[in-house]
Amino acid sequence: MPKVPRVLLGAAVVAASACGGGAADRSGTETGAADSAAAGPAPVSNELDIASVMIGKRIGENNLIIEPTFQFAPGDTVYVSVGTTGAPDNATLTAVWHFQSGKVVDSTSRTIRPEGPVNTEFHVANPKGWPVGTYKVTIYADGDSVDARTFAVKQ
Repeated sequence: MPKVPRVLLGAAVVAASACGGGAADRSGTETGAADSAAAGPAPVSNELDIASVMIGKRIGENNLIIEPTFQFAPGDTVYVSVGTTGAPDNATLTAVWHFQSGKVVDSTSRTIRPEGPVNTEFHVANPKGWPVGTYKVTIYADGDSVDARTFAVKQ
């Protein structure tokens, strides 16, 4: 039997393993993909994860922002939608709103008991109108800062 150069032998092993993918059971069928499909979707984590933070002028179904913006008029209500995933027993989300000077203008907390993806709404309004300037809303999950959005109030 002729000797096969090691380079060709190595290439054949790499090509064979790249094409195979899954292990064959005794009937000769591949089981890797079938096992993962039969297992179903992955279980929902017990830990809360922040998936998104949106800010805008209007909120719609499922607490989603339907008019996203970072610029507001003095009389506008400012909405924030915090999208979360996971299924902890409960979690506390907090929105803390700051004026450019650092002064806290509002703070709201909500205890949630999500069972998968959920959106939580926060909003702030000033009946006298917001002073023109820059503001920031910081989102906390169980006391830890997880995200922040800066927005402006203009005439």
